[in-house]
Amino acid sequence: MKKPIKNVLFITWDGPETQYLERLFLPIFAGLEKKGYKFHVLQFGWGGAEKFEQRAQACAELNIPYKSVKVFRLFRAIGSFLTAFLGQYAIQKAVVEWNIDTLMPRSLMPALAVLSMPKAARKKLNIVFDADGLAADERVDFAGISSTGKIYRLLRDIEMQMLCQANGVITRTEAARKILIARAGASLPPEQCYRVSNGVDVTPFVKAFELSTQDQKTDFILCYCGSIGPQYRLPEMLDLAVKLKQVLPQLRFKLFSSALLEIQKQLEEKGLTGQDWIEYQTLPAIEVPTALASCDLALALREPKFSTQGVLPIKLGEYLLAGLPILGTPNVGNAPELTEAGVFHSAELDGLEKSIDWVINNYLPKQTEWKRRSHETGLLYFSLEETIERYNIALKGIEKL
Repeated sequence: MKKPIKNVLFITWDGPETQYLERLFLPIFAGLEKKGYKFHVLQFGWGGAEKFEQRAQACAELNIPYKSVKVFRLFRAIGSFLTAFLGQYAIQKAVVEWNIDTLMPRSLMPALAVLSMPKAARKKLNIVFDADGLAADERVDFAGISSTGKIYRLLRDIEMQMLCQANGVITRTEAARKILIARAGASLPPEQCYRVSNGVDVTPFVKAFELSTQDQKTDFILCYCGSIGPQYRLPEMLDLAVKLKQVLPQLRFKLFSSALLEIQKQLEEKGLTGQDWIEYQTLPAIEVPTALASCDLALALREPKFSTQGVLPIKLGEYLLAGLPILGTPNVGNAPELTEAGVFHSAELDGLEKSIDWVINNYLPKQTEWKRRSHETGLLYFSLEETIERYNIALKGIEKL
């Protein structure tokens, strides 16, 4: 190790529609300051100036220094690679200005920016690679690039170089951790690869959950909260809701998402337009805990591709903290652990009948008990405090190595 890990530069790459920095990372970084780590943010992105100003303000409110770099959007892939290559200069400038001792690139484009730096400059710094799943494989599974093409091979080469050159690696799931260790071979000893979590502030969820236990209602509310797109399988969610409605006449289905037009389109294609038991709306983030806590069961379907082993959806934590057992896609995130705890059940065809049977014959008769168990499991795996401690353990472990 060159220097103790104290001043960390988190390097991220985000589109205008994502809120990972604000919702996930900033609270973690603020918590880690109490552990002795001062985080700074260098964000590559695109979109209007207003979005960058909002992110800068969010960082300023937590006393986290922030700089942004515009991504070239011409010729898409070429523009991205060029931005990443030139990004080395923004990194080196930030290192000097903020007295940085540790770089933490998140995913592959920031990793390329770090790798583009002169070797002598890199050698003076600690590097913690936030692999954040299996990014190259995600582009094959969901962005249409070829697994035998030049772009995929280049992305895998960036991944391999960073795995080999980093002082430590962090990822979100045990499956991704094992895959990355296997890919890097002897260059990445298992003790240098740590698994962290995607925790959230539990306070609003605890309040919402406790208030919900006082509610008296006759409806059974199934819900979904989050993005709508091909990998989230809205048509199958609607089919599943219809199937549950057949055995639970009191069922209502609520969708909380900003993609209202896409929901309307799918309802029309399914012949479900005008069904009063299906509701959909966009919620401000502040209203999500209360809205979820008023429901009874949540959906978390995901296209079961190779790369989904590496993602840990924030919605799993939000559902559980709100007291909702989950019907979802196995082998995504930490679903195996949640299945073992009894709060996650398969929504796939080969396990759906068994899951519906569990809802009718196990969950409904003991609903209060199962909602409490779901809430406690959420506190165990997805609290902000637990996530901060995992990061702390990882950074201290990497520092010792």
